[in-house]
Amino acid sequence: MEKKESEIVFAPYESEEDVIQDGLSFEGEFQKEERIGWSKTQVIVMIAIALVGILVIGGLIVFLPRSQGHPVINEAMSSNEAAFVHPEYGSVDWVELYNPTDRDIDMSGYGFTDEIKKQYKYTFPEGTILPAGGYLVLYCTGGTAATDADPYCTGFALSQEGEQLYLLGKNYLELDELTLPMLDTDTAYARTDDGRFAVTDTVTPGEANRFGD
Repeated sequence: MEKKESEIVFAPYESEEDVIQDGLSFEGEFQKEERIGWSKTQVIVMIAIALVGILVIGGLIVFLPRSQGHPVINEAMSSNEAAFVHPEYGSVDWVELYNPTDRDIDMSGYGFTDEIKKQYKYTFPEGTILPAGGYLVLYCTGGTAATDADPYCTGFALSQEGEQLYLLGKNYLELDELTLPMLDTDTAYARTDDGRFAVTDTVTPGEANRFGD
């Protein structure tokens, strides 16, 4: 039997989305697929937990004592002629380390190098203590190695053309790194108050850095 033109033919709909796309209203639920997701309450709770975590971590960062820090490379000179004269070795290259923390640091077994593949090219001797807020000068004396009388000779000189310097803790932990640029004779590369570095002709081995004196 043929359908009359006036008869309305209903097409089956597989989902609520099909009904909406056809511009029809729909009341009811399709049970074909169960939707899984978080409720608004769950979302709010998770956001609150995340915010609390951020605040806690931020508070720890702000209020941690400075004693959690480590020594840093503070000043270096790669072409010394008259700026600093060692009583025994004369005009040698040198590197100054600084302890920015509020506690003494035992540097026994720490390393210093200008070759990352030879990380302990110089090793700090047992009993090396860098006082809180204190300085330690390493003499980069080329062929002169450290001795019991003067344990802070590195046995290697610095390149006036510039190079990388590395300070390492125990177990190959890199504590600080400095890209030393090419320096004129009797000028140093020193850390500024904001943690950056600048070239200066006011050299201060073993003392707080100064600029333009």
